[in-house]
Amino acid sequence: MPETFEWVPDVARGEWLRPVEAESFGSILSVVPPGFQAYARVFHPVERDRPRGTNTWRGIDERTYFAGVEDIAASLQTERVTWAKVAASFGTTMHSESQYARLVRCDHDDSGVVIGADGWRYSSPAEGRLDSVSLSAVSAVLARHTKTPDAGIAAIWEGWGGLASSAGVAFMASEAGDEQPEHHIDEVPARIDVPSLRGRLSAAAQKGIAGVRSWTGSFPRRPWGDQAPGSGLLSHDVAAGKRFDLHGGTGRHYFLFEVSANDLADITWPGCAPWVDGRGWVLSPSIVWPDDHAWVLATEIDFDSTLVGGTAELIDELIQKPGLEVLPIRTDADLTWDGDRLNPRV
Repeated sequence: MPETFEWVPDVARGEWLRPVEAESFGSILSVVPPGFQAYARVFHPVERDRPRGTNTWRGIDERTYFAGVEDIAASLQTERVTWAKVAASFGTTMHSESQYARLVRCDHDDSGVVIGADGWRYSSPAEGRLDSVSLSAVSAVLARHTKTPDAGIAAIWEGWGGLASSAGVAFMASEAGDEQPEHHIDEVPARIDVPSLRGRLSAAAQKGIAGVRSWTGSFPRRPWGDQAPGSGLLSHDVAAGKRFDLHGGTGRHYFLFEVSANDLADITWPGCAPWVDGRGWVLSPSIVWPDDHAWVLATEIDFDSTLVGGTAELIDELIQKPGLEVLPIRTDADLTWDGDRLNPRV
């Protein structure tokens, strides 16, 4: 019996996903395979903040507002919201093919941090990863729709900095004299510390709004650090071992691990995952499936949402799950940056 979170060198376990390669790259069925009864899109949460003293960023110079403030984090109100709430704030339309930049009335490259008419400052949803709390909530539903809830595979994209080697890893720090970001348990109870939203915003506020992207950005993909396999989070055997490839030369290569839906439904799963480093973001698996192939969950590395294929009953339950934002989606839906037909370009 394999151990949970154990590396899987048998990449043939992923061969059943090979039909996605026959689809147009970037389409729904190039991410999740065809043949399921229904499909859904899970929208990654959006983080927003505003000063407690004014309840708005409107009319405020963000670069100087916190001058002389000792506890910047305490002076900010922060929360996670749905895309539907973002759409309501910007007077746009939320639907299954929404593109976040269109919802906030920005060009794609300018949607990272925007201030709405309601005075909140919005940070764009994470690309390539689903936050651990949402993943656990989704997994609790997935576990009820498979005959193998305790057996499955998690595929981890090799491109995250610091996995196979220490190359590409840099942990941001405040400049001398700046308040160090507060570290506390944000998404994950026990064993894993991650920078809190308030902590990241606190550090960013003293440097101007551009700093938000520095703190919330993923590990920089640059050739920093030791290039040798095994110098990162994963052991040498794993880092130098076989990887499961999809879509040929597009860079979609994955490490496989023994991980079930029940494993991920446990909110403390990041403390067991060998690909998680407590100093940075909690990286969710790129693809998850049970041994009976009853469903598949996939977070394409360039998408800010996660796709699920399964039975109609599974999709219906996901849509109704409290704490998640999920909409059914057609297999011919367009999720490219220009695919949102209901919200006009800026």
